Amino acid sequence: MPSEPHRLFPPFRLDPTDAQLWRDNERINLRRKTFEVLRYLLDHPGQLVTKATLLDAVWSEVSVSDSMPATCVTEIRRALGDDARTPRFIETVHRRGYRFVAKVITAAVPEGAPSLRRAMAGPKPIVVGREAELAQLQSRFAEVLEGQRLVIFVAGEAGIGKTAFVQEFLDAISRETVLQVGRGQCLEQYGAGEPYMPVLEALSRLSKERDNDSVIELLSRLAPTWLAQMPELLTREDRLRLQNEAQGVTQQRMLREMTHALEALAARSPLVLLLEDLHWCDFSTLELISAIARRREPSRLMVLGTYRPVEALENDHPLRRMKRELELHHDCEEFRLKLLNEDNVENYLLRRFSADGPRKFETLAPIVHARTEGNPLFMVNVVDYLIGKAGLVMPSPGVRELETIIVDNFDPPRSIREMIEHNLERLKPEDQTILEGASVAGPEFSAASVAAALGRSQDEIEASCARLSRREQFVSAQGPIKWPDGTVAEGFRFHHALYQEVLYGRVPAGHQIQLHRRIAEREELGYHGHAGEVASELAYHYSRANNREKAIEYFRLAGDRAAARGAFIEAERAYRQSLTMLNLLPQSSERDARELELVSALIQVLYLTKGYTASEFVDVTERANALAEKSGNIAQLVRQGFSTWTAVFVCGEHRSALALADRLLDLGRRDESSTTLGFAHCARLQVCFNLGDLVGAEQHCGHLTGFLEAPALRQFAGAIEFTLGFASLGAWMLGRSDSARERIVQLIAIARDSKNPYDLASALVMESWLYRFLRVPQPAEAAAKRALAISEVRGFSFCRDFARIFIGSVRAQLGAADEGIALIRQGMAGLSEAGVRVTITDVLTRLAEAQSLGGRIDDALSTIEEALQANPEEIVFRPNMLRRRGELRLKVGQNELAETDFREAIVLARGNGAKALELRAATSLAHLLDDRGKRDEATKVLAEIYNWFTQGFDTPDLKDAKLLLDRLSDGTVRPPRSGRDSTPKPSKR
Repeated sequence: MPSEPHRLFPPFRLDPTDAQLWRDNERINLRRKTFEVLRYLLDHPGQLVTKATLLDAVWSEVSVSDSMPATCVTEIRRALGDDARTPRFIETVHRRGYRFVAKVITAAVPEGAPSLRRAMAGPKPIVVGREAELAQLQSRFAEVLEGQRLVIFVAGEAGIGKTAFVQEFLDAISRETVLQVGRGQCLEQYGAGEPYMPVLEALSRLSKERDNDSVIELLSRLAPTWLAQMPELLTREDRLRLQNEAQGVTQQRMLREMTHALEALAARSPLVLLLEDLHWCDFSTLELISAIARRREPSRLMVLGTYRPVEALENDHPLRRMKRELELHHDCEEFRLKLLNEDNVENYLLRRFSADGPRKFETLAPIVHARTEGNPLFMVNVVDYLIGKAGLVMPSPGVRELETIIVDNFDPPRSIREMIEHNLERLKPEDQTILEGASVAGPEFSAASVAAALGRSQDEIEASCARLSRREQFVSAQGPIKWPDGTVAEGFRFHHALYQEVLYGRVPAGHQIQLHRRIAEREELGYHGHAGEVASELAYHYSRANNREKAIEYFRLAGDRAAARGAFIEAERAYRQSLTMLNLLPQSSERDARELELVSALIQVLYLTKGYTASEFVDVTERANALAEKSGNIAQLVRQGFSTWTAVFVCGEHRSALALADRLLDLGRRDESSTTLGFAHCARLQVCFNLGDLVGAEQHCGHLTGFLEAPALRQFAGAIEFTLGFASLGAWMLGRSDSARERIVQLIAIARDSKNPYDLASALVMESWLYRFLRVPQPAEAAAKRALAISEVRGFSFCRDFARIFIGSVRAQLGAADEGIALIRQGMAGLSEAGVRVTITDVLTRLAEAQSLGGRIDDALSTIEEALQANPEEIVFRPNMLRRRGELRLKVGQNELAETDFREAIVLARGNGAKALELRAATSLAHLLDDRGKRDEATKVLAEIYNWFTQGFDTPDLKDAKLLLDRLSDGTVRPPRSGRDSTPKPSKR
C-alpha cells in the first residue's frame, strides 16, 4: 500500500503512515491525540483552527474536557521547541484557537528518510546463534493466533541476550501480524516493593502507544481498579472517582478484572505481555501470571517473561515455585538461552561490519570467544572497545592486515565490568556525568529527576541521553513521562542492569547522598498529593539520602498500599525497612508509639507470610506485647495479646491458650469496646471447642455476633473466619447441621467481602472441613482445591497444608487411597515443619481413615493409636478417634475391644454434648450388637440418640441411622459386614 505524503516544515517532518514526527533523523515521541492535533494544524496551515473544531476533529467519539486542545498544543510546542510568546510554528489566537504559521510542504516520502517501521533512531542490535529458538518461539506464537493462550519464560544469565532475543522475535511476528505489545520491567532496587509494577507499566505504555482512548475505555469498563492506579492516563475527575471506587478492593477482584481485560484486548488483535527481569518481580505480578496461565478459555494472548535462573535460585524467589507448579500442569514453557559458540561470534563480526565473501575473522573470532566465553553482552563490549582502540571498521582494503594488528595487540579487560568502564571512558565527560546521575535515579529514569540531581537543565539531560540512545550506548529512550504536577520529560532506561551498577559505583559516597536527596525532593514535589503512587521509590531515595524520617514515612506508606492490595510479601518487606530506619532514631516515647504501630502492621502480614509459629512472628509479637505493656493502652494490649494467643493456640497448647484467652476476656471487659471483646470471644470460642466444651463455644459465638463488624477484628486476617469456622463445626457436633451449614454460608460471604485473600483461603478450609464431617465429598474437595490454589500462589502455608489434608481425605474416600495418603502426609509434613499442632488428632484420624480405605489396616491401627496419644488436651475429636479405632479393631477380629471403644466414644460424646459424634458411635455399636443377635439392645442404643435430632435428616449419618433402625424393626437379615467404610476390599499388605 503506498505511503501517505509527508508534511515537511524544516527541520521537522511528520509521517502520517507511521504516525511519527521526525527532526532530521531524530524520532520525537508524541501521544496519539497530540499527534492528531499537530496533523490537523499542518493540514490547515495559515488558517484559524478553533478549539471547538479541534474537539470535533480529534475527539469526536468521546467527551473530554475543553482544556484538552490546549494541553496538546503545549506538548507540541515543547516537542518543537516553540515559544508561545514568539511563535515560529503555532500561534495562539486569543480566546479563539490556534494557527500554524510556518510554511508546510506536502511531499512524497524523502529518499532514505528514517522510518519507525525500520528502526529506532540508531542501529538495531544484532542477534546471532538464536535461529532455532526463534523458529520454535514463532511456531508457538502461531498457536496463539489460533486462540491458544501461552505463558513462556525466556531464561538466561546476565548478558546472555534475553532482551535482544525477545525483540528479534517481536520484530519478526509484527511483520506478519497486527500486534499489540505491552512491555513492563521489574526493577531490583525498589520494584519488588510495588505490587503489579511491571504490569501497570505495560498497560500504561500500551495505552500510550496504541489507541489511547479505546484502551482506557476498555480498562475503565473491565478493570477500573487497575486504571485507578494509572493516574497519568486519567483526568483529575476520573482519577478521584476511580480511586474512591477502588477502596477496599479484594485481591480476587483485581485478578479477575485483569484476566478479563487482557482477554478483551487480545480479542481485538493478538496481545503479547512482555515482562522483563522476573527474578526481581513482585509476588502479586506472579500471582497474575499464574491466574492467566490457569484459565482455559481461548485467547490470543501470550505472556512472555525473561529472568535469570541463578538470581532466582540464590534469592529463593517465589518465581521458582510458581513456575514449577505451572510446569507440573503443563501451563507454561521455558526457553533457556545458551552461550554463543565461535561460529556465532564470527557471524556477529561479519554482520557488525558488513563483511561479505569468504570468512574474514577466522583468527579474531576464536580470540573474542575465548575472552568472553560466548557471553553476548561481553562480546559486544569487547568489540566496542576494539573499535575505539584500533579503529576496527569493515569493510576495508586491508581487512586481513587490520585483523592481524588487532590480534597482535589484543588486550581488552578480562571482566565485563572493566570492559564497561573502558567504554564509558570513551564518552565525553559531560555524558559520563549525566549517566552517573542517571544511575542514581534508577534503572529507568525521567530526565527531570536527573536534571534535579545534577542541577542542570532538563533539555541538556534529554539531549545527551537521546544522543546516547541513537548510538545504542548505555541507554534507550522510553517515551515521555508525565508527573501529576504537569512536568513532562523524556524517560530512559539502561540497556542492562550492569551498566547502571558500574556507573553507580563510580559516584563517590558523599555525592550519592546529595543526588538521592535532590531526586527524592524533586519527585516528591512532582507527585505532590499523589506520593503514594511512588512511595517505594521515594522511600528508597530518602533512605539512601540518610533522611530517616522521610524514609520511615514512605516505607510505611508503601507497606500500607501493598497490604491493601493483598500483596503481603511486599508489605512485610516495606514494614521491616521502615522499622530498620526507625530503630536508628534516638529512644523516646514517641518512637515507641511509632514502633508499636509498625510492628502491629507487620504482625498482620507476618503470620500470613511466615506462619503463626515462625520465630519471626513470635519475636515481633513479643516486642509488640512489651511496647503495649509499656504504653498501658488496653486496646493495644488485647490486640497484641491475641497475636500471642494465636501462636500458642496453633501449637496445640490449649490449656495455656485458655489462660491467655481468659486474660484477654478480662481486659476486654475492663475496656468494654467491641474490638477488645471481639478478640477475647474469638480466642475463647476456639479454645473451648478444642477442649470439648461445645456449649461454652456456642455461648461465645452468641456474644461474638455483635462484634463481627469491629474494624480491628476484621483487619486481623483469618480471625473471624477460623472462629466462625470452628463455631460451624461445633454446631454440627451439637447436632445442628442446618445451623452449621448456615454459618458456613455466612462465613464464605464475609470472606468474599474482605479485601484480604487470606480470609477467603481460611474460610474455604473451614468449609471443606465441615463438609468432610458431613460426609459430602464433592463440595469438600472443591472448597479445599480453591483454598489450595489461593494459598500456593500467595504463600499461605497454614491454609495450604490443611487444604492438602482435606483433598487427600476426599481422594481416599473416592477410591484413590494412595493419592489421598500422599497428600495427607504432604500436608502433615508442612504443618510439622511450621510447628503447627492444633487439631493434630483429627489430622491423624483422617490419615488412619485413608490408610484403612487403602487396605492398610495395620498402618491405620498404628496411626489411630498415635492420634489418641498426640494431644490429650484436644478432647473434642476423641469420640471420633475411639469410634474409628473400634471400626479398625472389627476388621482384625477384636470385637470385644471394638465394643469397648464404641461405648467409651458414646459416653465421652454425651459429656461434650456432641450429638453428631454420639450418633456415629451409636450406629457403629448398633451394627455390632446386631451382628451378635442383640437386636433389641441395638435398637434402643440407636433410637435414643436418633430421636433426639430435629434437623439434618438429609445428611448421610442420619440417613444411615434411619436405614439401620428400619431394618432392625422389620427383622431384615443384615448382610455380611466388613466395617463402615464404603471402600474396595482391603488388599494384602
